[in-house]
Amino acid sequence: MFVPITCSQCGKPFQVPEATLGKSTVCPWCQATVAALPVGTPATGSTPATPPEPLSLDDAPPRKAARLTPPTRRSKLLWVIAGVVGLLALVVAATTTIAVKRHKQGHVLNWEWQAFAAPDNSCSITMLGKPVDDPDAGAGEKRYIAEGWYSGTTTWIGWRDLTQVQVQLAGTKDAFQHFTKPFDTERERLKLRYGGTVTKTATTKFEDPLTHEVRLEYPGGRLIERMMVFPNGPRPRMYFVGMAGKFDFDSPEVQRFFDSFRVTE
Repeated sequence: MFVPITCSQCGKPFQVPEATLGKSTVCPWCQATVAALPVGTPATGSTPATPPEPLSLDDAPPRKAARLTPPTRRSKLLWVIAGVVGLLALVVAATTTIAVKRHKQGHVLNWEWQAFAAPDNSCSITMLGKPVDDPDAGAGEKRYIAEGWYSGTTTWIGWRDLTQVQVQLAGTKDAFQHFTKPFDTERERLKLRYGGTVTKTATTKFEDPLTHEVRLEYPGGRLIERMMVFPNGPRPRMYFVGMAGKFDFDSPEVQRFFDSFRVTE
């Protein structure tokens, strides 16, 4: 009967007769003379392997510092986005601050302008804000007044029908003299309403149409109004067109307001 053994020199297995166990034999693979020991039996003189003792924590090598890797493309993009968002926030904050400081300070925004036409289509004009009936209109007058939400500037338009005598006088050479009284009455009404001082009053046109302009300064700003006489057409009238607020008399907003006035003949 043969028993499997392993060569202690080359490690290859082979078989020997059972009677040979414990004796010397020759490895058929490496030709070395070795002890014929069954598989799993340690060779003579050898000692079992001893597992290594664990290292002491005191003797452990120092841990290497983690190596810092350069930022990835994604992290760079996030930083860029964060910077842009921060800049936009600063711009919005600055814009908001400026907008708040300019509120009702006479700075007109384009969206405040609104077209207005008289209910009888006799005239039209572009005003700041939504026009409403003026409760302070005098007897025989019709007036509409509006205020810009952001600018705080007030605009108005009003009219009074001319008498037959006024229609005839409007066509004479000295027409201005005949309309001095209604012009003065309107000027005093403005002074009383706004509590200001007239800085300039002049007739800017003596005909087509006869136009009288008054400029006034009051504690809250300035006022400018034009009184215009239209004796011809189906509705002979005197029109009152003006604005009050914080602005320059010759500003583009004032010019735009007066240029937008139209009378339907």
